[in-house]
Amino acid sequence: MGFNTALSGIKASADYLSVTGNNIANADTTGFKKSRIEFDDLYNTSVLGAGSGNTIGSGVSVSKVSQEFSAGNISYTDNNLDLAVDGSGFFILDSGIAQSYTRAGNFKLDEDGFLVTNNGSNVLGFNAVDGVVGGNLEDLKVPTDRIPPEPTTAMELKVNLNSENDDVPAFIRADFDPLNPDTYNFTQTQGIADGNGQSHIVTYYYSKSELPNTYKVHATVDGNLTDETGAAFLGETFATFNSAEGGTDYNGDGVEEQPFELLYLGAAAPGEAEIAAATKTPLAVAGTLGGVAIASTLAPEEVREPIAVAREVFDPLSPETYNYGNTRTVFDSLGEPHTMGYYFIKQGENNTYELRVTLDGKESYVDPFSGADTRFLEKNTTVSFDPAGNLLGVYRGLPPFGVPQPITLEVMGLDPTNRGQITPLDLKGSTQFALNNTDSFEQNGFSAGELQGVSFDSDGFLMANYTNQQTATLGQIALATFDSTDGLMPSGHTTWLASKGSGPADIGRPNTGTFGKIQGGR
Repeated sequence: MGFNTALSGIKASADYLSVTGNNIANADTTGFKKSRIEFDDLYNTSVLGAGSGNTIGSGVSVSKVSQEFSAGNISYTDNNLDLAVDGSGFFILDSGIAQSYTRAGNFKLDEDGFLVTNNGSNVLGFNAVDGVVGGNLEDLKVPTDRIPPEPTTAMELKVNLNSENDDVPAFIRADFDPLNPDTYNFTQTQGIADGNGQSHIVTYYYSKSELPNTYKVHATVDGNLTDETGAAFLGETFATFNSAEGGTDYNGDGVEEQPFELLYLGAAAPGEAEIAAATKTPLAVAGTLGGVAIASTLAPEEVREPIAVAREVFDPLSPETYNYGNTRTVFDSLGEPHTMGYYFIKQGENNTYELRVTLDGKESYVDPFSGADTRFLEKNTTVSFDPAGNLLGVYRGLPPFGVPQPITLEVMGLDPTNRGQITPLDLKGSTQFALNNTDSFEQNGFSAGELQGVSFDSDGFLMANYTNQQTATLGQIALATFDSTDGLMPSGHTTWLASKGSGPADIGRPNTGTFGKIQGGR
C-alpha cells in the first residue's frame, strides 16, 4: 500500500511537470490558453477501516486539467487579417463535421478568397450583399471582383465667400471730389463755347455705383462743380454699360449689344425695363459763369466706355476675372475623371455673385441633339446672401439687366457620354462671412476599382479598400460565448468544442453584449 501511495505522488508530480512543460512550450502559440492541474487526495474505501479516524490516505490523483480563458495581452502585427477579441467571445470555425471555437485570430485568405485558419478551417460570419450584412451564419468570403464605375449624379458645394470681396471696379463709397482721383474711375473732356463765344472745358467723371457695370456721372466746367448760383452743372445721372463679354440682345432688336456698349444713360437708377428700352438721355450741362449762360450736350454715342477699368472677360485661367474659383474631379459613366471648375464673380454691392461652371476648362459643349453650343450652367446664374451672410438663394437674372427668378441649381451635360444628364448642385450651408474664400465639395461618382486590401473594424465588419479610394462592407465576423467555458473540450490547433458541460454556443456580433470588440492587426 505504501508503495502505491508513493507511485501516485510520483505520477502526480510528472503530470504537473507535463502541464507546466506544455504551457511553456506554447508560450508563443497564438490564442493558446494555459492549463492548470488540479489534484485530489485518495483514501481506501474498503469496508475494513472505513470511516475510522485512523484511515490512512492512499495517495494523490489528478482530478482535472482545466484551462484559464482569461484575456491575454494583445500584440499588434502588420497583417490586417490578424484579429483578437477584446472580451469573452470566441471565433467560430467550420471544421467540417462540427463547429469549433478559437481565440486565435491569425487568419489567412485561401485561393478561393475564403477567410481560413492555418489548418484550413473556414471562419464563420455574416456575408454582405450590396453592402448589406445578412443574418445567416456562413463561411466568410472576400469577393475579388473589381467594382464598376459610378457617374457623378449629385454634387454638394459648401462655400464661404469673403464679405470683403469687391466688384470690379469696386464701388466708390466716398463723396465725389474732382480734386481726389480716388472718388472716380475715369474721365473724358469736351470743349464748349458760352454765349459770348468764350471757350470752356467740360470734364465728365465716372464713379462706380452700387450696381454692376453702372457708374454715376458728374461734370465740371473749368473745374467748377456748380455754377454761380450753386446749382450743379449736371444733375444725378447713371450710365450702365455692357459687360466685357457681350453676347446678349437686351433691347430685342435681334442684334447682340457689343462688349462695353452703353446700354442706359439717364437720371434714374437703371432697371430691366430701362435697359430693355435702351433709354439713353444725352448728358446735358447747363448753368452760368460770370453771368454768361453755358449749355452743352454729350450724345450717348460719344460717352467714353469703361474698357480700361472694367472687369475683363471671364477666363478660368485668369484669377483677376473672378473673386473665387476652384476645380474638383467628377466622373462620367465610364469612370473617366473630368475636371469641373466653379467660379464666383462679385456683381454690385447687393451680396450677389455670378456663378460660372466649366468642365475640362470649357464653359460650354455642343449639344448632340440640337447641335447648339450650350453652357454647362445657364448664363446669368447668380447666388445671393442675406445681410447676415447666410445663403439667400440661387437665381437666374442679374440686376439691373434682369429680374432675379429663384431656380434649382443644376449643371447640364456634365457627363460627355450622356449629355442629357442634369446634375443638381446643392449650395446648402454656403455663407458670406468676413473669412477667407474657402469651400468643401462632395460628389457621388468614382472610377472602376480593383481590390487593394481588406481589414476589420472594432465591430468586426470586414471592409474592402479599392484602388479608386472607395470602400465596401463585405461582411461581419461572428463570435460565440458559453455559459461555462470550463466545460469546453480541447480539440487541438488552439480550438475547442462545445460539450454538455459548456452548454450550447450563444452566437452574436462583436461589440454587443459580452462578446467583446475586435482588435485588428493594425
